[in-house]
Amino acid sequence: MMEEKAKQLLQKYLNGEANAAEIKQVEDWYAQLDNTKNKVSEERKTVLREKLLGNIQSAISEKQIKKHFFSRYPILKIAAAVLIIVSASFLVGRLNEQTVSAVSQIVTTTQAGQRKKITLTDGSEIILEPSSKICYPSKFNGNIREIELAEGEAFFTIAHDEKHPFHVQLASDLAVKVLGTSFRIKAYQASQNVEVLVATGKVAVQRGDKVLGLLTKNQSLRYSTQTKQASRSLTKDTTPVAIEFNGTSLRGVIQQLEYVYNIEIVLKDKALSTLKTTATFNSTQKPEEILDILCSLHHIKYSTTENHKIFKIHK
Repeated sequence: MMEEKAKQLLQKYLNGEANAAEIKQVEDWYAQLDNTKNKVSEERKTVLREKLLGNIQSAISEKQIKKHFFSRYPILKIAAAVLIIVSASFLVGRLNEQTVSAVSQIVTTTQAGQRKKITLTDGSEIILEPSSKICYPSKFNGNIREIELAEGEAFFTIAHDEKHPFHVQLASDLAVKVLGTSFRIKAYQASQNVEVLVATGKVAVQRGDKVLGLLTKNQSLRYSTQTKQASRSLTKDTTPVAIEFNGTSLRGVIQQLEYVYNIEIVLKDKALSTLKTTATFNSTQKPEEILDILCSLHHIKYSTTENHKIFKIHK
């Protein structure tokens, strides 16, 4: 039941207007409190109880409900329990939001002709171009790493973390969502267009719940803030990104190359997965070139499909 309907039912209960079925529904809700599936700690439940109880007591005082209702119905106890059941997820979310908002926000701007390099707490790096403004938390807290490019242009190199997606919010109600990749956003408020250009990996560009495009390496999306239309194209205007391995296992090397180039690499012999690699490449190199060097270092071989989307490494 939606929160508003629950409030209406509780009001009928408080006014003594609820029928037998409605009274039973309220009492059943209360009975389910200890078995609710909402994973709320006992400490958090206590906080919620006290907060809700205070609100209910205030509401009852304002309506001057007569004392005989208190003896007839366990109003406060049940009403508080019902609101906890109905609103626990909502309130826990709000409390979590308050925790997140309590983390200090850092605002960085650049003047004309000025560029700044920003390193976030997760290891992600941002190059903020001239006449730009960006807002980010001093520390990421929660399941989503979220920042805002309020104005201008920036190049992002995002640390890969599947459990904590990275979101860039834009003033045009657009959002760019990634797991770990590198891309450029141009979003000057004086311009009628927003551009997203992908150097490595994959990003999703969204407006509200609508996905405007999934972009991979060397693809771009242009969005018109006037017509609300988006168009995709190939681009050569990408910034080279270093691909570094420092004693990385071959399995780790494969995972990173798959993500950077949006390809599949199959390791035919699992025993090869522990081979260590220390080398630096960049995203302008083709995956075949990198695999040539890696296989030469480890005295192994690779083969590929005609479209160069699947590679197989073997002895």
